Amino acid sequence: MGGGWWQAAGRIPDGGTLVTPFTIDLADQAAQELEQAETLTTEQLERLILLAGRTFGPRFLGEAYSDDKITRATVTALIGGIWSSAEYPNQDLDRDTWRWLFDVAGFTVDGKAAERPAKPVELWRGSVPERRTDWSWSTDREVAQRFADGGRGRLPGHLYRLVAPPEALLCANTERGEAEYVVDTHGLLIEMAEDG
Repeated sequence: MGGGWWQAAGRIPDGGTLVTPFTIDLADQAAQELEQAETLTTEQLERLILLAGRTFGPRFLGEAYSDDKITRATVTALIGGIWSSAEYPNQDLDRDTWRWLFDVAGFTVDGKAAERPAKPVELWRGSVPERRTDWSWSTDREVAQRFADGGRGRLPGHLYRLVAPPEALLCANTERGEAEYVVDTHGLLIEMAEDG
């Protein structure tokens, strides 16, 4: 992509978002293109999400697959990155829709189909109590502790621990430096750990 891609996407280099009519027009344009398309390649869907903005990724993925506009391979390639890029993915789609999409994708690591871990994995999450059952967890306790400490617009919370069985592990995302696993926490024992 060219040098000013972040401007066209309504993004600024420090990670903020420009809220302008230009941004809204791009999101509307991308949504219209998605609606009108008969089929989309992985690259075409990625372009529409970039055009609309990362917060549209979950909705675009769900709509495109439910309307038979993309293949299972596209879901496999994109679901982990879309999850990781969305600020609050648990709020963008309901859990049943995410379960369905992750089932379609199969277990992935950084957008590639992979073998699911054979043994349970110890994971950590830093969050406010009411969001402790959300699905983003880390194998790195220090990463989770930073989230527990708050900052960057997040309220301080607590550090939580769970041991996730293999069947609860939906994908792994390692490219953002957060050692993230997406975990379906339904029915899992989540314990509050000592902070620090």
